[in-house]
Amino acid sequence: MRSTSSTWELTLLLLLILCSTAGSALPTSLKPRQAWVVGYSAYELSNFGCKPIIFIFAKATIEPGNLGNTVGPLVSDGLKSVFGVRNVATQGVDYWGFIQTNFYPGGAPPWGIYDMQLLLSAAATCPDSKIVAAGYSQGAALTHRAIEGLGAEIRDKIAGVVTFGDTQTFQDGGRIRNYDTNRTLIICNAGDVVCTGTLYVFPMHFDYVKWVPTAVAFLAQKLLDANRDHPWPNGSFGEGEAMRPARVLGSEAEGVGGSAQGIKRGRILPTPSIALPGARSPRHGVGSGDDAD
Repeated sequence: MRSTSSTWELTLLLLLILCSTAGSALPTSLKPRQAWVVGYSAYELSNFGCKPIIFIFAKATIEPGNLGNTVGPLVSDGLKSVFGVRNVATQGVDYWGFIQTNFYPGGAPPWGIYDMQLLLSAAATCPDSKIVAAGYSQGAALTHRAIEGLGAEIRDKIAGVVTFGDTQTFQDGGRIRNYDTNRTLIICNAGDVVCTGTLYVFPMHFDYVKWVPTAVAFLAQKLLDANRDHPWPNGSFGEGEAMRPARVLGSEAEGVGGSAQGIKRGRILPTPSIALPGARSPRHGVGSGDDAD
């Protein structure tokens, strides 16, 4: 159970989030229970509070809602398929992702960075929750800037991060600064030159849905790794969805709720073209293997 102080911290931080997102009002009524993603937005951390897994996502430029209409909803549904619908709280980052905001220092607007930091800070007050995050295109840049600016105690509670079509891959040396490379997966299609330090956009920049199974498998494995170090308390998972040992083996992700959406038994997951020299297979993470600086 959460302590009273943790509950108040979460409440105060979420109130700050509500005040900082004037451009996108939260729903006025609570849903009776969590569900698969419907539409282009999700507010499950705001609506339902702490859950065993909290997923924060930053959408791409000019995508609708706060999850977008490409990889965001699909990664959310994949995690829910693995761990159970009621055990994953998905929350999108509310920010206006215009084409022009790609040109802010660091590749993302300060109000979006601030909002993502508030969400991650709020999630970190949940003592028994495991946090994962992801971002696409400008949302990937926003993810870099938000995470690198957090305190170490909050960064350490983020079990894994995936970015797609990452506009800050080259600038940040193929990593998220101040964050463990073993918990980071940067996915860039071959020929997607935004990963090489430019903002020229070609068709392959819009072709990342095929990597959703890879991202879900990676995040699921990192969640299980975090659970090994700090197990979820008994009774954490929803009724009828009690946690049982899960298996994530590159081409499979099994656990509560069955296989992750898009991951089929025996299917060999393709290896994404990572814009990193000497990058490892995504099933083992990306980067040099060094811990955060």
